Amino acid sequence: MSRLKKARQILIDLGLFIGVILGVFIIWQLFMPRPNQIQKTVISTRTSQKRINTKKQKTLQLVAIGDSLTHGVGDESHKEGYVSLIADQIKQVTNHPVKTTNYGVTGDTSVQIEKRVRSQKSLQKKLSKANIVTLTVGGNDLMTVLQNNFFELNQSRIIAGQKKYQAHLLTLMTQIRKYNPEAPVFILGVYNPFYVYFPEITGMSKAVAEWNKTAQAVADDFKTVYYVDSNRMITRGDGHFVKQTQSLAKMDSTQLKKTLAANENLNPYISPDDHFHPNHLGYQRITKALWYVMDAHKQTWD
Repeated sequence: MSRLKKARQILIDLGLFIGVILGVFIIWQLFMPRPNQIQKTVISTRTSQKRINTKKQKTLQLVAIGDSLTHGVGDESHKEGYVSLIADQIKQVTNHPVKTTNYGVTGDTSVQIEKRVRSQKSLQKKLSKANIVTLTVGGNDLMTVLQNNFFELNQSRIIAGQKKYQAHLLTLMTQIRKYNPEAPVFILGVYNPFYVYFPEITGMSKAVAEWNKTAQAVADDFKTVYYVDSNRMITRGDGHFVKQTQSLAKMDSTQLKKTLAANENLNPYISPDDHFHPNHLGYQRITKALWYVMDAHKQTWD
């Protein structure tokens, strides 16, 4: 090949090489993000992350309404019983801060709780902003029916009391829904605090079971209202019972007090101060039952 042809071939090859380089450069320029595009992408990513973090930090408003169990009577730690415990559980699992407002009043029946919901402006305001509502109710209604017939339970009186309780609970739930139609409501059932001391009084356990059926039925009548079975977590304690030399029902008050004092630790979940309300361990058990139901319906409040 002559020198001229070789030079010409070199020029052609060089041109092709330069063309390829230019092509790659042009394509690179077309598809490579500009600095402002990179900045926008970074800002967008940070904004998305910020939104995620904001969601995680949303403060949940928990409004607790009810009787002495919401108040936390019997809790030797003096930390509002299950209310503070369930708030801690929510924080631990979801990372959401939780603000609780406690409207528990010792001794209140369903009628009295409903009256407070209907008349207290501060309660109504808090309730309207609640993400979660808990309710303890029914124990005092039941004890009102049983107080004069504890050892000889009148079945007809219990049935009549149950019907009244159902009507009152329906009215109460209607009032709660008036101020907050959407937030899930968790109704905690009642339990038999005397079971380990009076296992022979089967009517008491039957009355508790019927009361809880009523709460379950009312819960089923409303959207996002759930029943929590506290009875099975508290009533039977650790499975031991009072060693009786005679029927507790036939003891005089002095004998009864001595027997209860000697056996005060048989139900480790009931306060020895009154043999009625849960102690701190008892409230932990109630919280466990509550969380089980709350977790199953997490989509309604998280």
